[in-house]
Amino acid sequence: MGYITGIAERIKKSGLAMSEIIQLELDKWNASDKKRLMEEGEKYYRNRSIVQTKRNTLKNRSNTKIEHPILRKFIEQKVNYLLSNSWSVKSENAAYTKELNNIFDDRARQAFKSWGKETIKKGIGFAQIYFDRGKLRFKRIPSEQIIPYWLDEEHTALEAVIRFYSQTVYEGKNERQITRIEYYDNEGIKYFVRDGGQVTADYDKNDREFHFTDGLKGYNWSVPPFLWLKYTEEELPLFYFIKELIDDINWQESVTADLLRDIANFIYIIKNYSGSDADEVIKELKEKLMVLVEGDGDVDKLTSDINIDAVIKILDKHRRDIYDYSRSVDTQDPNLGDASGQALKFRYADLDMDCNDLETEIQLAMENMKIFIDDYLKLTGKGSFKNDDFEVTFKRDVIVNETEIIDNVIKSQGHISNALRISRHPWVENVEAELEKIKEEKYEDMEEFGVGLFDKNFNTGTDETVRSNEERKVEKKGKQ
Repeated sequence: MGYITGIAERIKKSGLAMSEIIQLELDKWNASDKKRLMEEGEKYYRNRSIVQTKRNTLKNRSNTKIEHPILRKFIEQKVNYLLSNSWSVKSENAAYTKELNNIFDDRARQAFKSWGKETIKKGIGFAQIYFDRGKLRFKRIPSEQIIPYWLDEEHTALEAVIRFYSQTVYEGKNERQITRIEYYDNEGIKYFVRDGGQVTADYDKNDREFHFTDGLKGYNWSVPPFLWLKYTEEELPLFYFIKELIDDINWQESVTADLLRDIANFIYIIKNYSGSDADEVIKELKEKLMVLVEGDGDVDKLTSDINIDAVIKILDKHRRDIYDYSRSVDTQDPNLGDASGQALKFRYADLDMDCNDLETEIQLAMENMKIFIDDYLKLTGKGSFKNDDFEVTFKRDVIVNETEIIDNVIKSQGHISNALRISRHPWVENVEAELEKIKEEKYEDMEEFGVGLFDKNFNTGTDETVRSNEERKVEKKGKQ
């Protein structure tokens, strides 16, 4: 779902009040398949699948409901693979780079991870732009709380957004739920409330509110202050593709657990028993370890032999299929740890493809966010950067064969630059810092043997003035 262009025109042409239009849109959204999928995605992430509907009406029989956090594992794997390492934001304009890194601090990066999880869980994720004590921020909004109105069929630009959420209010000691509704477009915000069935204007707010204020003056962005990420082009969540496999794994294991719990090691066959019911037989067997029979009565037993090989085979197949169709990496693969670099690339190919798509979406979201960043920096007197670009670089958290990589780094000496070699070393996180440490160590070694006649930058290829060791020691002491 997602409405294409012209909500403002539809409101004008309908002849209805805006609150009535909002009410119709809200009812339509709440009944939609897309919202249902989002809510199901949240449930499965929280380890609550269809096995919770399993029932057993037979007396004294088990009703096991085994859940496996499968969806959670896959989502965490994808998000951590792409976003757990510190990604970098850089521009050719050094001042712009500095301001960008102030915006994308640790709190913002954590918000990105949360936004990524929301996207995979629900097919599309939304983040709202806002100000916190004068600093530009963005936060994840639960996708089922957002009704987007797009300007195009490809869903690449927003015309307006309805956001709604439940709130508990009190009347004396009694509490009840109401729905707060916010309508955003490029002219500001309108507020509504649903108390019971009817939507009305929120009279505690002005007819139109600004997107933000600086304490004295109000401002509106040129577009609604929301960003979006899509997991797939069709905005379908991950669990949509593996739901039936998750359900069958949970169901098969639960039913098998019931069988193993309830079936006896053997079954008694009792002939001509004089008692009145089966419960009395069980009681006598447990208490007296015997049972009385009459006439030609007899007690025999049948042993049970449970064969669950078929269940194990289907569960093994499900496990292989679910990793395949979710485009994830099976970390229990016994050969994963000893695999060569090429073999690891092959095993990570599906996960890489999935994260490539998500990374592309993040790059597009960054482009959309540039509007807000540039306006914010100009408004706060940090400078005008509308003609400057920036790029985001992700360092993926992939398992590697470190011995093989280090060996290749050593063998490449003399064939490629030191900077490139060091950037490929698995132990190096900050290339520039590592190069500086190497330079420092080389200088200290030369100084120790009395040959440190050049400036510390001797290895950069620049023309430096030769100085005496005594001058160098005085300079070093002054810096300390």
